[in-house]
Amino acid sequence: MDTAMDLETNVSKGFAGDNALLLKRGSLPNQAVVKIAQTFRTGTNDIDALDFVHMYLRNESQHQLNLHEFEDLYVLVNFRPVVTNKNWRMDCGVAGYDNRLGLPPFFPTRLRFEDYIFRLWIQKPGIVAAHVDAVQTHVKNDYMRNPLAMDVFNEEICTLLKKKIRASVTGVGDLSISFTYNGEVSLNDTREILEKITGVHQQILESARRTKNAKRRQALTFFAENLARCFYGFEPDFFQQNVTRIVDDVISVIHASLELWPTLVEICYFHKDKKDLPQLRVKNKKLKAHNGKR
Repeated sequence: MDTAMDLETNVSKGFAGDNALLLKRGSLPNQAVVKIAQTFRTGTNDIDALDFVHMYLRNESQHQLNLHEFEDLYVLVNFRPVVTNKNWRMDCGVAGYDNRLGLPPFFPTRLRFEDYIFRLWIQKPGIVAAHVDAVQTHVKNDYMRNPLAMDVFNEEICTLLKKKIRASVTGVGDLSISFTYNGEVSLNDTREILEKITGVHQQILESARRTKNAKRRQALTFFAENLARCFYGFEPDFFQQNVTRIVDDVISVIHASLELWPTLVEICYFHKDKKDLPQLRVKNKKLKAHNGKR
């Protein structure tokens, strides 16, 4: 199973039985430098937390809401190498970065959108991103991961921040980006989130009332309670206050890091001119021959 994807935010738009991204030929500067080269990913990486919820609601035979019990996967059946300077997705199995002159810092956040800066930075004139002709499988694991209800909350906050940052970008430099968004969250912003999530919450309760399986009913009811708790009881004012606090903290740290980063890179270059940066030569021991074989 595949999910339709918003390439601007990497957020799924809902399920689609079959989905394709059409690549069109374009022009790139002859002197453009590939700053990021990455492989494609397949597995469950394109399935958002809310997608897992909808998958669970549709599968009446599934009792528990555990990631390892889902059978639907994102299966990549056709892929092509591509070089682009558009807002291309940063979602790779393996990536290589051209760090000879320095790169922007990852966003310092625990909300799992730290690499979004490269989605914006890669559109700087003179640099491009590449996907190579290779693919890796990536399967989400619930080990050391937030509960699914909290993952839903985190992804909603991430999506809000991505949209706000992207809409307020004022410049893209060699080592950073600049944007004017400073953390304001309006009632309309939080109302949109609550309307979507309360709708899902009602679907969960309805599914719990409809099922004849006691274990599934218990799991659905428990998840509905957790979802309401993660979204502050769906109380508009209380929800907005807490979202504003979270967003303000994240944006403040991001702005501070973007201001400090060029200076840190400059310090590294200063020390590099005086002496080499720390290096370590790896000396792996050779395997001994066994019965004439290695």
